[in-house]
Amino acid sequence: MRKTLSALAAAAITATVAIGPANAHHSFASYDLTQHKLVEGNVKQWNYNNPHSWLLIEAPDENGELKTWSFEGAAIVHAARQGVNGTTYKKGEHVKVVMSPLRDGRPAGAMCFVVKDDGSFTKPNDGVCNSDAIIASWEENGWIKDGKNLDVHPAPPVVK
Repeated sequence: MRKTLSALAAAAITATVAIGPANAHHSFASYDLTQHKLVEGNVKQWNYNNPHSWLLIEAPDENGELKTWSFEGAAIVHAARQGVNGTTYKKGEHVKVVMSPLRDGRPAGAMCFVVKDDGSFTKPNDGVCNSDAIIASWEENGWIKDGKNLDVHPAPPVVK
């Protein structure tokens, strides 16, 4: 029995080394990674938890109706490495979220970065974008300063 378990463990380690670690526990297939959309509104709720954090904001949709928008972010350990914690977003706080929207059109997406009213950037993303490069691009093009709610801009190709 012990030899069988040792052989299985050795096989698993060999397979992991040969194949490499799993890319992720899920894909981003439900999100349109070819574009980034800016959504501007007020924080309704910040859920800093595993396996994903979630930011919910109240913002108008295309028809001007106030909707709750939901944005998927990183797990606690990854968010913390990027300077995001459980008190990063406060209820009622005004934010601009740049995200990759859901393909089906519902008011939700995968966060790339968030701009707070004081001009600071937070990066609660789950690896869906290179937030430093995207922030630089959005600043260079004036899309943050002059951006309007629901503005859409092309996203650079995802590097795998």
